[in-house]
Amino acid sequence: MENLDLAYKGLPKHKKRDIGYHFGKWFVFGLFVIYAVTLLFPFLWMLINSFKTGEEFMTGNIFGFPKQWYGLNFIEILNYEVEGQTVWSMILMSLITTTIGTVVNVFLSACAAYCIAKYKFPGRNIIYGIAIFTMIVPIVGTLPSQVVMMETFGINDSLLGIIFLYSGCFGFNFILLYSAFSSISDSYIEAASIDCAGRFKTFFCVMLPMAKGPIVACCILQAITYWNDYSTPYLFMPSHMTLAVGLQKLQSELGGSTGNYPMVFASMLIAIFPILILYLCFQKRIIESTNAGGLKG
Repeated sequence: MENLDLAYKGLPKHKKRDIGYHFGKWFVFGLFVIYAVTLLFPFLWMLINSFKTGEEFMTGNIFGFPKQWYGLNFIEILNYEVEGQTVWSMILMSLITTTIGTVVNVFLSACAAYCIAKYKFPGRNIIYGIAIFTMIVPIVGTLPSQVVMMETFGINDSLLGIIFLYSGCFGFNFILLYSAFSSISDSYIEAASIDCAGRFKTFFCVMLPMAKGPIVACCILQAITYWNDYSTPYLFMPSHMTLAVGLQKLQSELGGSTGNYPMVFASMLIAIFPILILYLCFQKRIIESTNAGGLKG
């Protein structure tokens, strides 16, 4: 140890800095590896146990590999019925609400963000302030009024009602797209007007393509949010279950009465898989677009 200390003290200052830098880098890297393992372990554990039979899982083999890999859990769970609805129908309903809700929400958010970012009119700053304020209002403050509104309009317990609730144009998407449109120079609008393009053509043919990156990021993030949404379909569309609502009932029914947890794990993986693939394919675009949209606001 004394020889090592003497050798270290005899090193030039820049060599000492390099040693300290590399040590700190590998130390931080090790911490992040441990953190990543703690995040991945529950999913790997769930994946392994989804290939077991219910009997094998209940006998105590919950951390080992399956004695015989049983892949029928993923097929059987798709045809499993909960309150007269199969998991297939839940997946279809989730796809419909997620797709339509995402398109409607992002389009209306883009329209509102563009108007407030590029048009000067009285009350413009007030509207922007209201958009910020709506993001800090808790759901408890708006839920009673939503229930009354849905019953008054007669669209409760319907797909139309869910799309109506999803169509709000104020929120994170509005803030991101407002920043994106604000960062685009007004000279493009002037050039389009010189070429005899109207306001709608300028918006659809010039501004939307130029904000394509942030719009795609908003669509992906909004799709993930709506796919995982539990409270809105549960409260306002109880007769048509989405996958998020059905999973909760599957867990209580399969896990409670029969103890068939491998089928529950299979249903969870089916719910996670589409969003996981979506995020892995577009994670770079999400990060780049959100950073670009936040350059100016």
